[in-house]
Amino acid sequence: MAKPPIETPADPVGPIDTPATASRPRPGVWIIQRLAASFAHPNFRNLWLAAFTSAVGTWMQRFAQQWLILTLTGSAFFLGLDAFLGELPLLLFTLIGGVIADRHDRRHLLIASQSLQMVSALTLTVIVFFDVAQVHHILALSFVTGLAQAFGGPAFQSMIPSLVPRSTLPNAIALNSIQFNLSRWLVL
Repeated sequence: MAKPPIETPADPVGPIDTPATASRPRPGVWIIQRLAASFAHPNFRNLWLAAFTSAVGTWMQRFAQQWLILTLTGSAFFLGLDAFLGELPLLLFTLIGGVIADRHDRRHLLIASQSLQMVSALTLTVIVFFDVAQVHHILALSFVTGLAQAFGGPAFQSMIPSLVPRSTLPNAIALNSIQFNLSRWLVL
């Protein structure tokens, strides 16, 4: 005949390693894992790094354009006009860009937007290198860059939910805000 198992009295404090706490990492590691949960998804990670690189380039271009305008004209009016022409397309065309992003391939729209911004930056580089830069060139490039951003921004924002599961979407949105502000901080 088998002996019944010996029961021990329950520990009033509870066991040291319960299943719930045994799998949880140390508090500092857990916080980092939670902050970077969306980076576990390679497509989001790649898009985030590309967006961060692009944002750094955009901030550098804006800073260089403003410095160039101030050097060429010494006029605060032209600095304001440059900022206005860079933001005007965002005001006028972002809603249209959102409709187009909903109806067409967002990836292709984003690639076209980034390519147009890159061409604008390279054009600015060339006209400065050959010392033929004039204010109207810079103002036109600001408008073209803003136009590209008006169509690329909605495509980028609407791609994020398709790259991460719903449970990590708030984290992905927060990381997107971090990359934008971090790129601005690095340049300025």
